[in-house]
Amino acid sequence: MGDLIALGLSPAEEATYCALVGSPAAPAGQDDVLASLLAKGLISKVDGLYVAVAPDIALEVLLLDQERLLRDARTRIDQLSESYRNHTGAPTATLLELVSGTAAVQQRIVQVQQAARTELRRLVKAPYGAPPPHRADCRTVYESAVLDASGNEAARMLPSVPIHLYLADDRLALVLLAPGSAVILQPCGLFDAYAELFERLWERALPVESTDYETLVALLLAGLTDQAIARQLGVSARTAQRKIAALMQELGARTRFQAGAQAAIRELGVTVLDP
Repeated sequence: MGDLIALGLSPAEEATYCALVGSPAAPAGQDDVLASLLAKGLISKVDGLYVAVAPDIALEVLLLDQERLLRDARTRIDQLSESYRNHTGAPTATLLELVSGTAAVQQRIVQVQQAARTELRRLVKAPYGAPPPHRADCRTVYESAVLDASGNEAARMLPSVPIHLYLADDRLALVLLAPGSAVILQPCGLFDAYAELFERLWERALPVESTDYETLVALLLAGLTDQAIARQLGVSARTAQRKIAALMQELGARTRFQAGAQAAIRELGVTVLDP
């Protein structure tokens, strides 16, 4: 339920209409919801009973009305944008916007992420709060200490990333300078440089979902420390510890060496390294 709210229906109207679509006609009565559905052309009154109008007819009309309203809103946005540019001076004045204040910065982070239509790209470093919502597909390179992948997100990880960065399609970029200071960029040379930075770091980063068990087990059998294993895998010590714990749990092992030995016995194709 709730899918028809975008067409201007209230939850009660949607529930009533759906009930009438899937059931016999309801008796007529003094009901505000039924009266509203009747006014919107979603139901009709036949012989004292309310019956649903076919969805592919009634709802299509509402959909077309909403699309017209969205087109009108887009036209109004363009008009306001032109007025804003005229007010601020030269068009290039809007290529860079400084945002000050912690609350204002957090609000703009949410707005930039929700503005992405096809892809959101992010560099996320410590300190890092709860992730704001985003609707588009998302690629994120996390600093290892703040890994928080979720939902429709392809996540990779590096021991550290240089900046907090949010790229909404090829239209907007937000660079966090400090918790209470950020810069928003529109397409320009600097925007392109930040986009290139993201892509370079994405290529170097380790996929979060990748688990190189063969290498991990070989390093365990070699008796390497967590820090040494982390360096070999190109991850943080914390991430290495998580990988080791997951392997031990999967194999039912009580010690690190036992995990390596059991994995080798199970013929996982492990090459044992000399200490």
